[in-house]
Amino acid sequence: FKSQVEMNQDPSIWDREYNGKKYIDLAKEKVLDQMISDKVQLNKAEELGITVSEEEVDAEVDKWKKLFNSEETYREFLENLRIDEEYFRDYLKKDLIINRMKEKISQDVEVTDVEMVDYYNNHINEFYVVKASHILLDTEEEAREILERVKNGEDFNTLAKEYSTDPSAKYNSGDLGYFRHGEMVEPFERAAFALKAGEISDIVKSEYGYHIIKVEDKTIDRFEDVREEIRNTLIAQKKSKNYDNAFEEMMNKANIEKFPEKL
Repeated sequence: FKSQVEMNQDPSIWDREYNGKKYIDLAKEKVLDQMISDKVQLNKAEELGITVSEEEVDAEVDKWKKLFNSEETYREFLENLRIDEEYFRDYLKKDLIINRMKEKISQDVEVTDVEMVDYYNNHINEFYVVKASHILLDTEEEAREILERVKNGEDFNTLAKEYSTDPSAKYNSGDLGYFRHGEMVEPFERAAFALKAGEISDIVKSEYGYHIIKVEDKTIDRFEDVREEIRNTLIAQKKSKNYDNAFEEMMNKANIEKFPEKL
């Protein structure tokens, strides 16, 4: 934990004060709370007979190794965190056990058709879908010039293919296909969903540059088309809430004494 903090912060952070306490003391309390949480959950997992084999831990380690280009890079990752592979394996094993217990405790969670329909109706904005094309330029001046040409009747997608700085425009002529809320950067998304089919935006600035957006189509996913997606969302929410309640009960039943000064 200490090395992770120092990778992102100045080492002097430990002596700074927050809410009347030194950061080092707050960090110790956080580490201690996490250790207690892990121990309580692992005890419950043992009580439920949940185990993880060494072969399963091996498989998890291999997943992590594949994230790196080489064994050497993987070893550097461990060194930067100031941990050895034995500690890392133990961490992964603990994580697997706790996740398996979460799944076991919440395995019987289900949702009804009424709950799914209610979710659909109450989150209807999430299911609007827009099909749009865009032209991306580096400067507002360039964008104004191209927008004027669009307004004068030049073909939007031809201009996108020729002038857009989005690399994909060379083969898709600026066509982004269909997308929902949450799939594009916020300024772009806000402008796109405010337009009607056939309309073209003014200049929209985002972290990528200056966009001109044309909405080709605007529709909404039918309930039957997103039924399974909603079901999975609600099950995940229920499982999370179910486990939160179970964890609270575990902590209430545990006999806990804290000695942060010993860390």
